[in-house]
Amino acid sequence: SVRYRLPWSWSSFDYPELCRLLFEQCDARFEIAKVQGRGPGGTVSTDRGDLDAGLIVDALGWRRVLAAEGYQPPDAPLSRGLEVHPPGGGQDLDVWIDRSLVRFGYSWSVPAEGEQRVGAGSYEPRHHVKDATVELAGRLDVPAVAYQGNWFPHRLRRAAEDGIFYAGDSAGHCFPLSGEGIRTAFYFGVACGRELRAVIAGEQQREQALRRYARFSASHARAFGLALALQRLIPALPPRLLTLGLRAFGRQSLIDRSFGWYLDQAHPSFMTGGHRPSVTSPARAPEGQAATGATEARASEQTFSHSLP
Repeated sequence: SVRYRLPWSWSSFDYPELCRLLFEQCDARFEIAKVQGRGPGGTVSTDRGDLDAGLIVDALGWRRVLAAEGYQPPDAPLSRGLEVHPPGGGQDLDVWIDRSLVRFGYSWSVPAEGEQRVGAGSYEPRHHVKDATVELAGRLDVPAVAYQGNWFPHRLRRAAEDGIFYAGDSAGHCFPLSGEGIRTAFYFGVACGRELRAVIAGEQQREQALRRYARFSASHARAFGLALALQRLIPALPPRLLTLGLRAFGRQSLIDRSFGWYLDQAHPSFMTGGHRPSVTSPARAPEGQAATGATEARASEQTFSHSLP
């Protein structure tokens, strides 16, 4: 195994508490309805009737329900993950690249106040991960309780289409390889919100906002593409070569540079700045279709273990 000291800290969080804190900062009216898709004339069809608005954001997840065409697993660029939340603690994030557990992916143990989050993720959506999660919990001698899991995308998609803004998983704003999606959802969600605010303030037209936001999202295509290439490469490496690579990568200068680059792709400082996103031309358009709060635990140590088959 190897241990890396990261140049920044990561955090787990209490999701309901985070939602409560966010909602306290806005004056929106919150209602619940099941969204069924686009209706006639561009309306949004729900189980409570059709809704219409000048600005519509689909932040409903990877199904991208307001798009003309979606995709469904397992024939989709999606990963799948599952974790259990037994009581526990700790300070460090542990990651295992163990092909006896997950052939194309990794497993983890993350401390969160009063509990551990132990799970497995597969880049291959056809491969189930429940058995791997249960086995890992057994190896760590913790009970497999309080399951939580979902699909998550690993390919960037168009962030604006047919007059709709897309943010979070609906736009593929989940970083390949790591599967990190909360920080990127905040990052792109804030960018989208700033464009919407400019429209409401009369500073630009909706069409301008759609173009600016789409370009901003697409300008990250190179970084997302590199992470996706690594996601495909690492499971293909022979185990001994992967082990040597992880050890060679352990030099602090390499860790600082690579993980610093990773943080910069959706840097938290963007959330606190009042400016709208700068827009640059994308190096390559996304493939034709593709934070923090209430902190519970922080750490900057990350352990990677790799088991030979």
